[in-house]
Amino acid sequence: MRVGRKMNHNKSLIRMTLVSLLSILLVLSFLQASLSMQNRFHSHTTSDLFETSAEVPSLNLYYYTQDDPTLKVVTDVSFLVGDHVIIRSRWDPLLVNHSRLEIIAPAIPASLLQEEMSHIVDIDTRHLGNNATCTIKCTTWLSNGSAYTVTFDEVFIGNFFYPHVNVLAPNGGEVWTDTHSITWEAIDLNENETLLFDVLVSSDSGVTFSILASTLTTTWFEWNCSSFEEGDTYLIEVRVTDGIYFVSDRSDSPFTIGTAVITTTTITTITTTTTTTNTTNLLTDLRFIVFIVILFTSSAVMALIVYYAARKWF
Repeated sequence: MRVGRKMNHNKSLIRMTLVSLLSILLVLSFLQASLSMQNRFHSHTTSDLFETSAEVPSLNLYYYTQDDPTLKVVTDVSFLVGDHVIIRSRWDPLLVNHSRLEIIAPAIPASLLQEEMSHIVDIDTRHLGNNATCTIKCTTWLSNGSAYTVTFDEVFIGNFFYPHVNVLAPNGGEVWTDTHSITWEAIDLNENETLLFDVLVSSDSGVTFSILASTLTTTWFEWNCSSFEEGDTYLIEVRVTDGIYFVSDRSDSPFTIGTAVITTTTITTITTTTTTTNTTNLLTDLRFIVFIVILFTSSAVMALIVYYAARKWF
């Protein structure tokens, strides 16, 4: 009886072992089938992606500007500067269905996106509204719907330049009364830029300023300064903005409002009288005097002679 029970127990162990082995085989078969399915799916996706070409689609990223149409290559950490920097993405070979170009400027923050049914896309980055370091994403969709993306990082795009302004008058040393024209000159490397000007005046050599006019589009301003106190410590400041940057310039030195201080210079004229002695006149005068003396002397002598003769005869 014990031998029979022992044999039955061994048979049960064998059956359990066989069941476990069969279960393990089934699990391994399932795993193998799953891997096979994944490999088939991956092989199918790759085949579909390049069913019309064995090449991976390549990207060329360029930029050009409004005043320079020459295409220049863009890479990571590129520095792009110009008036209207235009980014162009071009995919090759020509197996794309459509493509997209995206420019992201987190610091502004702003982003631009353009999508075309073409292998070429252009974006004018001036529409970002400011200069910034950007990320550029280029995506293409192939004819089977598969997508391919290339990203460029740390690309600086600068569309905007600082304007410049220079005060022409008054620029120092002038004396103004009544109405005069404040004039200045301004330039900006951005074409078709609208510049706005503010005109300010200081009566304390630039310590404080007050506004005379704002948001002007001209480069001159007619100013009647007759209501201002007289003084010689006046300065003019002109501020210009292109909508992003602000730049200013002042008179080089103070000017005067009111009557100028007139310095009178007295010139002393010394008149020298020169007496000229005429020798001829002196001789004439001496002769005349001698003649008079002789005349009187002779007259006196004649008088005495007549007197004594008369006494003798009479």
